[in-house]
Amino acid sequence: MTEDRAREDIAFIRHAIEEGGAYATARSPDMLVWGIAVALGHLGVYAFVRGWSPIAPNALWAVCIGVPWLYSLRRLFRRFIGNSPSPRGPMALALSMLWLGCGIFLTTIVVAAMWTGANREGWLDPIVAGVMGIAFFATAWMTNLPWLRWIAVAWWLGEVALFVLRHQVEVLLLSAALMLLLLAGPGLVLLRRGARLRR
Repeated sequence: MTEDRAREDIAFIRHAIEEGGAYATARSPDMLVWGIAVALGHLGVYAFVRGWSPIAPNALWAVCIGVPWLYSLRRLFRRFIGNSPSPRGPMALALSMLWLGCGIFLTTIVVAAMWTGANREGWLDPIVAGVMGIAFFATAWMTNLPWLRWIAVAWWLGEVALFVLRHQVEVLLLSAALMLLLLAGPGLVLLRRGARLRR
């Protein structure tokens, strides 16, 4: 009796972790879109500060944050028009809530910092990097994709570097590089992994 229960528990855990890996792979385009959009935002602000672009940072960020949100919420929009997505299991739901919570927190703090002018104090980018490290660290465990832990460590090292450079304009270039390498990059790797699994 106990042995059967243990097998059932192990099968449930195995299924949940496989489901988490499948969810991470399925959401890899979101990581790609967010990484590229936010990197473009940082590069656009850098160009504005250097006098190379007339586009004001607030307008640029509205697009670079708004468009990825619309993309990431596409499943929710489909549900509203009656094209309901398939139900998700507990691990996929947990991952979804983890990333949604991080996204809401980061968007709220970015908007508040820009609204009040606190974004000029230099602490915003290190906070973003720290939260991204947390999200990747938890995702690595929930998906059984251990290489994502190294992405988390890289985010935390980036957090320190961003803090050191916080009052220099080059921090924008570092932030863009981190977004491309540590958000869009894993998104691309997971996207290619999904393509291989579908063959």
